Parts: sequence; structure tokens; C-alpha cells
Amino acid sequence: MAKGTPIKLAQEASAKAARAKRQTGNPLKAALEAQGFTVEEAGELGLRFQYEGGTYYLPPSGADTEFFHLLFPNFWELESDEEFGRALVACDAVNREAKLVKLHTAEGDVWAGVEALHDSPEAFITHLPRYLSYVQEAVRVFRDAMLAQGEEQVEEQADDSQEAQEHAETAR
Repeated sequence: MAKGTPIKLAQEASAKAARAKRQTGNPLKAALEAQGFTVEEAGELGLRFQYEGGTYYLPPSGADTEFFHLLFPNFWELESDEEFGRALVACDAVNREAKLVKLHTAEGDVWAGVEALHDSPEAFITHLPRYLSYVQEAVRVFRDAMLAQGEEQVEEQADDSQEAQEHAETAR
């Protein structure tokens, strides 16, 4: 644990962030790097970084310096219209219950995101671990819902097949 008064620790963190900002020119990138993330520029998607095996993005927010958007794209590929329908139901269920996280479909995949307002990149980074855990939990709940729906469909198909077979046998 760090030693020192809260004021001294805050001053040291601010000085560290200011040094990083001067080095990179991007205060959000500097704040992420100050927390130990390896950050890459990703064109229109903004900043890219890895966390627990996943690739996350922080798109540029234009002139709104207080708006931050954390994206976790493409975590579930949609392979059919039927799966797309099941994904919409699962997204809706997660969006009703999850804190801060929104799930949505985009370009044949499911994405997760958190949108937040903060005074500075450093303030956003303070909450980033929490946002990442919320995204991971929402993704887990989504996956569980999709797998459960898939199992229900298999069971329904098996029941339908068995009923058809029994009907055919009684018709003989």
C-alpha cells in the first residue's frame, strides 16, 4: 500500500498523469498507461487496450471532453436470423438488469458498452475497474442466457421429434 497523506498521494498521481500527458499528448491514453495498460491507437475506434483476455476500445468523444464510452465489441458472433432473435431477447434481459452496461447488436455481432460522464480522463480511469467488471458480468449473463435458450430449443426439438415418432407408431 502506498504511504503518505491522501493529499500527497493525489498530488503524486496528478504529477504522474501530467508527465504522461506531456509524453503522449492524449490525456486518456496517458491515464490508461499510468495504470499499467498497454494502449494502442485504433483509428476511428479510438484507443485499444487488453483486459483479462478481451480487447476493449475507448472511442473519441469529439468536443465533449466529459463523455467517455468503453466498448467491448464482437464478443458473440450471430450466425443466423434465429440466433439474432435470441440475442435480442438476451440483450433486452441484460439491459433491464445490468448496472450501466448496454448490450447491442452491430454488424452480425453483439457488443457491450458503458457510457459515463466524468470531469477528466483521470476521474474516468478511477472508475474503469468497476466498469470493466460490470461489462464482464453483463457478458457472462448474456452468454448464460444464450446457452440456456439454445438448450431449451434442443429439448423442444427432441420433444417434437419424440412426439412425431410416437404419433407415427400409433398411426401404424
